[in-house]
Amino acid sequence: MDEKHKTQATQLDPESGKPAQLRGVLDQVKLVATGGMAQIFRARQPSLDRFVAVKKLKDELITHGETLERFRREAKALASVLHQNIAHVYDFVESGRESFLLMEYIEGIDVSTVVQKVGHLPPDIAAGILLGVAKGVSYIHAHHLVHRDIKPGNIRINNRGEVKLMDFGIVMDIENESLTRPGMMVGSPSYLSPEQVLGDSITPKADIFLLGITFYEILTGTRPFKEEQGATVFQRIREAKFIPPREMQGTIPKVLDRVVCKCLSKNPDERYENVKELIEELEDYLGRKSAHTEDLLLKYLDEEALLSPAVPYAEISERSSLGQKLVRWETLITFFIATAIAFAAGLYLGSSKNKDTSRPAGYEAPKGIK
Repeated sequence: MDEKHKTQATQLDPESGKPAQLRGVLDQVKLVATGGMAQIFRARQPSLDRFVAVKKLKDELITHGETLERFRREAKALASVLHQNIAHVYDFVESGRESFLLMEYIEGIDVSTVVQKVGHLPPDIAAGILLGVAKGVSYIHAHHLVHRDIKPGNIRINNRGEVKLMDFGIVMDIENESLTRPGMMVGSPSYLSPEQVLGDSITPKADIFLLGITFYEILTGTRPFKEEQGATVFQRIREAKFIPPREMQGTIPKVLDRVVCKCLSKNPDERYENVKELIEELEDYLGRKSAHTEDLLLKYLDEEALLSPAVPYAEISERSSLGQKLVRWETLITFFIATAIAFAAGLYLGSSKNKDTSRPAGYEAPKGIK
């Protein structure tokens, strides 16, 4: 980065009351979350009249070479993918003292909050969410990336009903595993695959296991592996069986119970061969609804008062219902008019055919007319 940009990239400080700068002025800066390695700010970018998310590496980690490199890799990984189910990256800036990732700001609600509010989600809603996540995961797998941190807290639904997979902080390039040393375990404790716990080689099938944990949680309201009586969560992930989701919630269809159990197989070879197979299963289950998951999710979240759609769903429904009624009435009126016209025409033609055109008795034609 040149000296000009270095001086422009100043620290985001919501407490100072001064506008923050990052390749131009960002205003309305607000800290919204703090994680293990970064802070997330919401800020407005006046030049494009939009809100953005700014992920800033914590000051104390800027000199930690491995963490900084992982942060750079996250930026590069996100920049290499463009998919409707993945949060987009706009820019990455290093000033020497700070590192920033400028990203799409997703106005909406994360799935972990939804689960906390409602306990567990209806099967169709859960399947719709997982379908969106699976499409995003399939896309990054095609780009030789493994997410390794799929969980409800990293999935967000925006106010258009779109499902977005976020936080690529520990994404791994399958073709370059140099930053993950053998035996090194990264990820969230309750959302790890057996391979991650054991420190074995990681493949895309590790993400399939994490999709299974996520699906289990949104279907049942609880995680399949938790610390219990002398067994750590790592031991349970590695060795323990889980209670099938259908035994936790009897309303879960058998097909979805089977999907979860296949994803959560301890042996990677017994899971789906790839995420595309999982997507096909979910699409078969949802049928025609699979093409309208945004509407399905918006309607549910609106009814539960968890998310306000960009356009109020109730208004869309009312307009749609009114439009359908008008179309039905117009069709009926047109039908009756056409029937009446046809009936009148039939009467007229019938009377014309039956009309007696013979001359009456005593009739004498005028001269010149025969």
